[in-house]
Amino acid sequence: MRKITLLLAAVVVAAATATLARADASGPLELVDGTAVLLDQGGGGNGGNTSSTSNYTNIFTPSAYLDYHRFGGEPSVVVDRFAGGNDAAYSCGPLGVGYPGFSYFFRSNDLGATWRLPTHDPIFGRAVVEEQGGGDCHVAVGQTTHRVFFVDLSGPDETINVSDDGGQTFVSAPLGSGLSPGTIDDRPWLAVDELRPDGTKKVYDSFIDYTDIANPTLAVAISNEDGTPGTYGDGPCNAATVNVPPASDATPTACPDPFDKMLQVAGPTVVDLYRTHNVYIPFIRGTSIIPGLTAGPPWSLWIARSSDGGNTWTRSQVAVLGDHNPSNIFPEMTVDKGGNLYFTWSQSQGPIEDTSGGSGFFGEQDVYYAFSTTLGATWSKPIDLTNESGDSAVFPWMVAGDPGQVDLVYYRANTGLNSNVAFVDANGNPCSDPNSECGGRPNTSVWNVYFSQSQNALNTGPNFKSVQITDHPNHLGQICTLGLACSGDRSLADFISVDVDHLGAANVVWTDTNNSTGDGRIKFARQIAGNSVFTGQNISLQSTWPIHDHSVTDPVGDVTDAAGLPEGSCAGMDVLKAATSRSGDLLTLALTLNAPPSSTAAIACGAGATGGLWGAEFWASGTPNDNFYIAYKDNPPDGAASAEAGRLSGLSPTLTSNEFKMVELATATPCIAVTPAPLGAPTACTISITASLTGLGIKPGAGLYSVTGLSTYLFGSGMAIPDTRVALGVSNQADSTAALDQNGTGTTP
Repeated sequence: MRKITLLLAAVVVAAATATLARADASGPLELVDGTAVLLDQGGGGNGGNTSSTSNYTNIFTPSAYLDYHRFGGEPSVVVDRFAGGNDAAYSCGPLGVGYPGFSYFFRSNDLGATWRLPTHDPIFGRAVVEEQGGGDCHVAVGQTTHRVFFVDLSGPDETINVSDDGGQTFVSAPLGSGLSPGTIDDRPWLAVDELRPDGTKKVYDSFIDYTDIANPTLAVAISNEDGTPGTYGDGPCNAATVNVPPASDATPTACPDPFDKMLQVAGPTVVDLYRTHNVYIPFIRGTSIIPGLTAGPPWSLWIARSSDGGNTWTRSQVAVLGDHNPSNIFPEMTVDKGGNLYFTWSQSQGPIEDTSGGSGFFGEQDVYYAFSTTLGATWSKPIDLTNESGDSAVFPWMVAGDPGQVDLVYYRANTGLNSNVAFVDANGNPCSDPNSECGGRPNTSVWNVYFSQSQNALNTGPNFKSVQITDHPNHLGQICTLGLACSGDRSLADFISVDVDHLGAANVVWTDTNNSTGDGRIKFARQIAGNSVFTGQNISLQSTWPIHDHSVTDPVGDVTDAAGLPEGSCAGMDVLKAATSRSGDLLTLALTLNAPPSSTAAIACGAGATGGLWGAEFWASGTPNDNFYIAYKDNPPDGAASAEAGRLSGLSPTLTSNEFKMVELATATPCIAVTPAPLGAPTACTISITASLTGLGIKPGAGLYSVTGLSTYLFGSGMAIPDTRVALGVSNQADSTAALDQNGTGTTP
């Protein structure tokens, strides 16, 4: 009976979507100018946009907000490609230690089209059972159980949260490091191997133990019971061994790199799931100046390797880099299905010092990689993938498929300035003092996310082809790569990431700070066409992506309450379609819902809500650039229902999210019934909302990017505390659409 019910529900959803979308999806495929980002397909004309027909092989979706208003940085992403094509995706982003001290966890069950917070506290947004943390997070997934692992760092030690229901709910395992309480951890990484021939389901939690700050240890805690709480002490690297004097790199040790005063940073643990089940950890060594605090050249790249499930480790060198600093910031590696290894990093091209002194962060930064066909015993020479001048690149991240087939993502600037440069002179040259005679100006770099791919990465040439996958710049100016030692702009935190699904299609997450407050927002894009990293596999999802004729459709019955619990098809809260159009200075949003919007509808579905807001969020170039919104609001604490437009630049009372901040009133039509009514939504109607772009501060000709239809619950008043941007209430998502782009005629800074 359950199977029949689910099948019927799928038919209803598919039919409803077909009713709202064009029946004929054929026609030209358009991209956002200068990028590999889908603009539209199947359209007859460009809907008032300027656009280009696709000439790229690899095509990506418009970037989706992981959450329409939550903060985040250095996001990781993992896709459960072992789940028979389900391709559930999971991500996290740390909010920061201290108050309130946790990391956000997100999940997507629709190929990354939309993302949700699972069961969470509606006020803060944290998972209900999540322990204290917020410093760093990372996610991983089991290959046979599909168990989801989510590590969160509080500073002393860490918590590993485990879910057996696809990330909807978690149980927590405090002391995830497996060491004694009070261990000073830094940057935990998770790796899971449930495919071992001996049947042991291993979970590896690696981190740097700074309890002895002058002699840090690259440590790993291991669970042999698939991450069951209380089992992370199963491995031999524990409180009794982390301070054992170091041995030679070729001598097996209980910890990956014990008592190493040269140790700087370490990247994520990776496991060879297909061939050897070896475990690898990439790390960087420098020459210690102030032990545990500062270092200088010569710099070198290393891996720690275990061939016995983490019981013993040896170390081997990848490359010697001399004066060129690779700590920009985390090294990263991946393993293909043939057991070949790929190690990537960003390396400063300048000398260790300039005339004013410094710490090795000078000259353009280039992305490099090296590969090994000998299980890490020997390596190719370093290969520069961004060796053209005038484009610094940082935060590279790789994922491999079949032998020689590798995807790579990174941030790339339109200047050759080192990302750590804070100020420049009138000629664009680095300037150390903003108040000096050089006339210091902010770093002028404009950053975007790039995707690069090779089907021949086991070759000593730079056999990668790159495309831009951001539809607008994600950051302007300096990117500090000094980690906790940063005194400049560290708003992007320290990395981005990519994973592939069962088709071998790339799933990419990054941080976007290009807004009026500089708050980090996590964005996501999915490869929907092009080359797979798996031989013989086809990626051709663009025709089924819900963007047609410059509008986007959304299924019936995917509403959640304010705590993230599924509610099916709550009347008035289920978004079915969104489209924007422009006429001169006016922007109009047409939002189709399963029933008319009202505070009554929001209260009935929202588990304590006082009202609701229905509209769309989008990014646009403005004065300043920002995440804007246009919406209809019915929330009695704020007075009579009305339409409005503004910026998502308010701040929640808990200091954990951006909130709606009205700039101007808008106009709205009554919700007009959709005929014929779509299946599953007999009372569906479309409300149209119109606002002035100039009044919002949006530049003439600016494009509208990541346009996301929304229905939200409001809790309390949206009015701000006087002389602050702190709102009196909070909001939570009920439903959202996939992101839609609308090109403009102007330039986007």
